[in-house]
Amino acid sequence: MVYALLIHSVDSSQSLHFSIFYTPEGNDGNKKTRQQSIIRRILQEHLFQKHSGDQQNTTKSKTPEESDWLFRFTADSKNTSQIGMDYTEGILRLQASSLFQHPKLVVWKQVEQVVYTLVCEPLDNPLLASNFLTYFVAELSDQFRKGSSIADEVAARPDEVLVILNWLLPDGRLIFANNHLRMYWKGEIANMLSR
Repeated sequence: MVYALLIHSVDSSQSLHFSIFYTPEGNDGNKKTRQQSIIRRILQEHLFQKHSGDQQNTTKSKTPEESDWLFRFTADSKNTSQIGMDYTEGILRLQASSLFQHPKLVVWKQVEQVVYTLVCEPLDNPLLASNFLTYFVAELSDQFRKGSSIADEVAARPDEVLVILNWLLPDGRLIFANNHLRMYWKGEIANMLSR
């Protein structure tokens, strides 16, 4: 079961564009503190990757063969310029503390200047979580690329994000999905958003 989903800026721990918590613990009085704690930890990890010698070469523009399958996948559609974009990702563990009753697994992807963070229970499958984030980022990109930035569009249209989440992450459950299911979801999401 997914604990939370956050969409925030890579520039500041104060720039939260969207968040949803799927548990009562996540929606208690410490929600803001919990959000800030997660964002700060992700930004620390992101900065570490950006400035480490191993990751420095991979965060610069990648060739299509080296890039994540998301970018090869979306390159088949209308935007081929996404292949060389800034991209980092990671998985980390949050220990039990006053903010988290039990340890949490955090899977995140940073695309351009936006970080997509999925907080899961420790026994959840990190590959399913990463796969969800890949589909989620692609769907948001398809739906919100018409406006200014994705972050501004997500903050301005949270109801549409909730419609997308209703299909991709129903009730906070990770679902095994392939490209055919993603295409079905894409049609259903477009149908719901056109109403």
